[in-house]
Amino acid sequence: MVYMSRRNLPEYGDLVIGTVKSIFDHGVYVNLDEYDDLQAYCHVSEVSSTWVRNIRNVMRLGKKVVGRVMRVKENQIDISIKRVSDGLKRKKVEETKRYKTALTLLEMSAKIRKISFETARAEVEDLCTEYYGSFYQAFEESLFSGESIFTDANVSEEWAQVLTDMAKTNLTIPKVEISRDIEIICWEGNGVNSIRDALKKASKSREEIDAEEEELNMNIYVRGAPMYRFVISARDYELAEELMSKVVSTIEDSLSTVKASVRVVESK
Repeated sequence: MVYMSRRNLPEYGDLVIGTVKSIFDHGVYVNLDEYDDLQAYCHVSEVSSTWVRNIRNVMRLGKKVVGRVMRVKENQIDISIKRVSDGLKRKKVEETKRYKTALTLLEMSAKIRKISFETARAEVEDLCTEYYGSFYQAFEESLFSGESIFTDANVSEEWAQVLTDMAKTNLTIPKVEISRDIEIICWEGNGVNSIRDALKKASKSREEIDAEEEELNMNIYVRGAPMYRFVISARDYELAEELMSKVVSTIEDSLSTVKASVRVVESK
């Protein structure tokens, strides 16, 4: 299968991923993976942020590169490789992988429904991309919310059922992880018991968050008194931070009637 964009040409400012096909002293030609190997040109001055004595020292045939579109005139496309940060490169590569995964799931679903792949793209991909901004995101969100993710984007119920089943069979619920070290000190005579009670209450904070069990988990580790590490895994950072905030406030509230201090630090 060719993983082509639904557009014929990229637009100014777009990030594109491609393969180096020709190298000259003045620059390189890159086949754009998402545009049926449409060719783009990168001048030697746009290849690297450092001075290039010999372009072949930084470019090689077959190398995958991410570039920013600087000009589109008819079929003439100029890109800059140096104007893409490492972070944006990683993001683009990851987005491309996810897009390919989404198209693979769509192709498999189309075979089940005995519908051509191009028809499937028109009836599903276009609607989901317009509604969510990312085709893969629709599949991912369906793991949590089911068929409504697709029907909300005006995809038919017949498609929604097949696509949701396909996502559940082939994708795993994504998780992010955050951790905090919390220093807890109590100067009361029964300080150990007060801290123990505070930690017990904190461990139950998960029950107060509106999320499915597979979406949110927490573990508590004793690093050595007075330092305790809380590790939270969740479907996204917002949910993880919500629970972490609840944990801290629960500990602070529990110790509010005794002489104690609670200090949160980033885990290393």
